[in-house]
Amino acid sequence: MHIRDQLDLGYQIEDQSVILLEIRPVLRKPEEKLEIPAAKTTFVKKSGTWEVFWRRSDKKWHRYEPVSEVDSLDDFLELVDQDEFGCFWG
Repeated sequence: MHIRDQLDLGYQIEDQSVILLEIRPVLRKPEEKLEIPAAKTTFVKKSGTWEVFWRRSDKKWHRYEPVSEVDSLDDFLELVDQDEFGCFWG
């Protein structure tokens, strides 16, 4: 809680996708907040699974190849939290 003004987490829901965000103050305008997408999952109705994506430096979403699908949102959150390869949080 004590660093929430400096770093926070959030999410957006877009259609069948959930995007996790890192929220921090803009460097030269700390009163403004910057939302940086970190991870994305999209529900695939046909298979009942969630596809996992990470955002590369080209600012495009790419499938997370070590684990490209998970069974639930909880599994997605656990995968992002572990961030074994440093793709989501750097």
